[in-house]
Amino acid sequence: MHRFFILSLLLLQSLFLQGQFLQNISAEEKHAMADRLYNHVGALAHDSMLGREAGTEGEAKAMQYIALEFSNTGLKPLPEKDYCIPFQFSEGYSYTSGTVYINEKPFRLNQDFFYINPLVNYTFTGKIFFAEDGLSDEKYKELNPTFNKNVVIIIDINYSDSCSNSQSQSYTGLLETAVGKATRFNPESVILVSSNNENFPVTAAFNTDRNRANIPVIGAGKDLSKTILKNKTANLRSECIFSKNEKTGYNVAAWINNNKPTTIVIGAHYDHLGYGSAGSLSNDSAIHNGADDNASGVAVLIELAQQINKIESPQHNFLFIAFSAEEKGLLGSKAFINQNHLPDSSFVAMLNFDMVGRMDKENPKLNIIGTGTAAEWDSLIEQSYAGTINIRKSASGTAGSDQMSFYLKDIPVLFFITGMHEDYHKPSDDTEKINRDGMADVLLIALEITEKLNKREKLHFQKTESASGNRGKRPGVTLGVIPDHAWEGKGMRIDAVTKGKTADQAGMLSGDIVIQIGESTVTDIMSYMKALSAFKKGDKTKITYLRDQIENSVEVVF
Repeated sequence: MHRFFILSLLLLQSLFLQGQFLQNISAEEKHAMADRLYNHVGALAHDSMLGREAGTEGEAKAMQYIALEFSNTGLKPLPEKDYCIPFQFSEGYSYTSGTVYINEKPFRLNQDFFYINPLVNYTFTGKIFFAEDGLSDEKYKELNPTFNKNVVIIIDINYSDSCSNSQSQSYTGLLETAVGKATRFNPESVILVSSNNENFPVTAAFNTDRNRANIPVIGAGKDLSKTILKNKTANLRSECIFSKNEKTGYNVAAWINNNKPTTIVIGAHYDHLGYGSAGSLSNDSAIHNGADDNASGVAVLIELAQQINKIESPQHNFLFIAFSAEEKGLLGSKAFINQNHLPDSSFVAMLNFDMVGRMDKENPKLNIIGTGTAAEWDSLIEQSYAGTINIRKSASGTAGSDQMSFYLKDIPVLFFITGMHEDYHKPSDDTEKINRDGMADVLLIALEITEKLNKREKLHFQKTESASGNRGKRPGVTLGVIPDHAWEGKGMRIDAVTKGKTADQAGMLSGDIVIQIGESTVTDIMSYMKALSAFKKGDKTKITYLRDQIENSVEVVF
């Protein structure tokens, strides 16, 4: 499950329902079903799958397993496609060469300087702006408070005593603060120099993991530092030959083609964190098997494919998709729907299964999210189940899993999840902790809902408000937008705007790029979240954003 997943359980309603599958299935049949589900989880969450990170050998192994299961079930690939459908995504840059020119004198990458931020293109030009130690707010008043095109900010790491002692415990924090202050002004680049030729501690001390703004940051060597400090108002030019570290991910898709004009989509993401990528909540470099997240959802997906073949008088086609790169920002589902394998208008609804393997045995409950995305969902669910499992509903279509990519295309969605737990995004999310009978219950409830959905010609889509909380309940306020996690430029690009919320009331639109919130410059999603955390309900501030490369500002009240 994607780390930016927003889910509030505070206002969910409980109800008890009844369904044909749960009434008619024998104990032996349910036990066999639970065993099959558990075996799928065991296979996908085995160490041999290497944590199933998108773009890796582990993803390829899991992809082959799922494709074979689809084939054995009798499902066919989409027209003119294989089961495995590729998409491209990027993870940083590789640099072949780089040159910085001061008054046209060349300095070379790795000889005279090094790149600190590996996620950007280092081709730029700009006039030098000397920011001294980079810590003075007064000094930055000379700059545009929002964007500084053709400006290169220079920070001298030895300008003041506070920044010169590389052995000081506060040194690294001060240096990171200085770079952070500079990047908030969105210059072309930030260059760290040293006025002390004996003190170049930048390489060892600077923590690049905390500098993920989409701005070039350069550490200068002795000769380049000396030249820059002698030419504090010079023009600077940087050239860079680079390549994106592009990777290929694979969605696995198959369908039951009933030759109908409409299709019901059923999905679950199969990727996880490998050996512990950026989303890990553990400090251990170990295989993150992701049994619940989300081998459990894929197990339900595979079993649903078998059971749905038994539905009498199918009124729709059924499309089954195992998505990759969900953990990297819903990239697989977003790529799939943008590839237009089938027209969006043909999709009746999308059902998504993510973390459905840890149902509480003492107090069994299932969260079904997205019930506000169609006018018919509530009554359809009520007709489907009346057992002892507590069904807890939430209206929002924007909770952070793959159904959101479909919701943003005005497609009704449901998202099934049994809940969070202490093993989330840790190596300890292993198969033996799965509740196999609980997974079978999720499957049977989903079958009941799918059977009722099959009898409806269409659903009436509705926009919903965003989910109102998250796993850690971030303090502050929300703007009421969905960030574009695939955006690689400066600022926070809006993927969708929630009707009636702050951004919508201010006239902001999908595609706008937020670059400033109050006094805080927004360079990426993390700086956007940090900026919002400073406000509380009722506060006023100014939002600055780009639309079609034109800067706009608007006053908002949270």
